[in-house]
Amino acid sequence: MRRANRIGLILGAGVAFATPAAFAATASPSAHARAAAALADIQVAISTIMAAENGTTSGPANYVRAAQSAINALVGSKDPAFDPHVPNPGDATGSMGQVNALLDQTATPPYVPALHGVQVNELAAVAYLQEAVKARGLNAFQTASSSALENLEVAEGRTSQYDVLGGMLGAIANTSLAVPDGAPTANGCAAPKAVGYGLHHGWLIWHAVKPGAVSIPATGTASVKKENGMLVLYTAAAPMVQHHCAAHAAAATTKHAAAPAMIRPVADTLPAKRPSLLIDAAAHTAASPALYTAAQAASGKAVYATNCASCHGANLQGVAAPAIAGTEFLKTAASNKYTVSILNTIVTQNMPFNNPGSLKPGEYAEVMAYLLASNCYPAGKTAFPTNPPSSFGTAPLAAQVHPAGTPNKLGVCPVK
Repeated sequence: MRRANRIGLILGAGVAFATPAAFAATASPSAHARAAAALADIQVAISTIMAAENGTTSGPANYVRAAQSAINALVGSKDPAFDPHVPNPGDATGSMGQVNALLDQTATPPYVPALHGVQVNELAAVAYLQEAVKARGLNAFQTASSSALENLEVAEGRTSQYDVLGGMLGAIANTSLAVPDGAPTANGCAAPKAVGYGLHHGWLIWHAVKPGAVSIPATGTASVKKENGMLVLYTAAAPMVQHHCAAHAAAATTKHAAAPAMIRPVADTLPAKRPSLLIDAAAHTAASPALYTAAQAASGKAVYATNCASCHGANLQGVAAPAIAGTEFLKTAASNKYTVSILNTIVTQNMPFNNPGSLKPGEYAEVMAYLLASNCYPAGKTAFPTNPPSSFGTAPLAAQVHPAGTPNKLGVCPVK
């Protein structure tokens, strides 16, 4: 069984509908190590299964042992599914234990949605492996173990046809999980000036290294440039985050320039004092422009049902992934400074979670139309574009003062 190629663009981004501004720029001291251990446990589970499948002398007992060993690496020694009589090729905590520890916090850093996806796929893999443990004969074992491998490859980070990769690899490559304990960090919105990691609200934008000092981690690198005598590796998340940085910087500059000089604080006139990149978004919009057509939204409803509802729910309130419509979603969007453009980048580059980037451009546009309609945005005569310009949809996502439809109790407008 051949493994998917995992070298390419990554957006862990998952899914990334929850990135509060309050989240600290760097990971907790153990977060990087936990993520690396979780990934290693997934990978050793995959290799254990594949070794049993490819072995020329394997018998039923070896198949069963391999399936249980993979379970042990995933669940950890404290889980009821762990069998102490079978070797554990992973660590005692297990991949699922490491993921649970990363999710067990009050903050919601940008890697949280991706890890929820990892968690779901690991649970599915364990269920298939438990079937493999009970299998009688090679065919039954291979059927169950192949299904487990598919889930584990998604959890690890499987490359789509567009070279976009999610899962644990995507989370590590595009967020603060990439930063080893004690490594230097800097403002990711600014150009790198020294070796280290550029972060913004938990997203990794760039990693600057000295040429020849370290090997270049190709996985997760979207582009490499030579700047200030360093090699700067930009992540696939960089365009989305830098767009976010630019939009806030422009808003800050405009707001700063509009204030009458006579009432500006003295400190604001000093060169060292610059306006913050983070500008509070208005809670409501007075009149949102029409960014899609009603026909697009209707088509997008069907695309969503087929490709998105299993994670985000038929009512868009979330199942294995966060809500993406309604009152609570729009509060999160306002808090995180999401714009239509940023949401479109997340959707087109990171969704569906199990095969990101796999829909056609027109289908992504239809899904965006459906999301806007579900959030009570007005429809118009111009279709949502398949390749929006940088100036498109830069207004913050917000609840509509005059909803285009009748919101239900969750604040979602039904789409027919």
